[in-house]
Amino acid sequence: MKETSWEYTGRTVEEATQIALEELGLERDDINVEVLEESQKGFLGLGGKGARVRVELIGEWEVLGQKAQKQDLEPEELEETEEQEQRPAPVAQSEDFEEEEFIPRESSDKPVLMVKEILRMIGVDAMVEIHEREDSVLVDIWGDDVAILIGKGGATLDALQYIVNIGCRRTGEVTKKIVVDAEGYRRRRKDKVEKLAEQTARDATQKGQSIEMPPMSAAERKIVHMALRKESGVWTDSTGDEPNRRVVIHPESESST
Repeated sequence: MKETSWEYTGRTVEEATQIALEELGLERDDINVEVLEESQKGFLGLGGKGARVRVELIGEWEVLGQKAQKQDLEPEELEETEEQEQRPAPVAQSEDFEEEEFIPRESSDKPVLMVKEILRMIGVDAMVEIHEREDSVLVDIWGDDVAILIGKGGATLDALQYIVNIGCRRTGEVTKKIVVDAEGYRRRRKDKVEKLAEQTARDATQKGQSIEMPPMSAAERKIVHMALRKESGVWTDSTGDEPNRRVVIHPESESST
């Protein structure tokens, strides 16, 4: 079984986490951090104890674990692995919406045709637009009945996006990631999650204690990690099991107590 979690130590939780990121070649939003032991100060500077953490790859990013394994491959095996990584792969169901500038459309109409057929089957009358972006394709749906396509927390929209990605990748007509949105829902949701994360971070700093955010999907947890990774005074990790897994925001002072 492929290893997807590792333990690291450091003078503080933040230092142990940074060591893990540098060694594994990952970003902060690619991992969950479980604090196994907090750092402890010794008496008169003696007998102190460092922090110990367990780093686990976030489910939708498990493929990144290959980065940590490449160093053990022979040159020939490494070249073969890199070639395989460049081949188009199915897109995870819970992909996040990334803001990018639109460029003239050049992609196949396959995503639009698939979405229109699904809408016809479920009896939804809506307009479907497609926009080509640098590394993805946006399929946007507009109409009076699109609310039914979003679902609780965007779950229905994620399922529709997953189906369209699978269908287009199998035919080979579209190799880019396909993002399916409904009247800008993903952009609005991303803004809302970022604002909630920033407010919760301020509360954690002011109160000097960790605060758990509401349960979120893997994509929304990633938005929180990315929004706060450069925020001074706080650090984040995740706790709990799906579908109730949530981000915990810690004040920086807790990492050194």
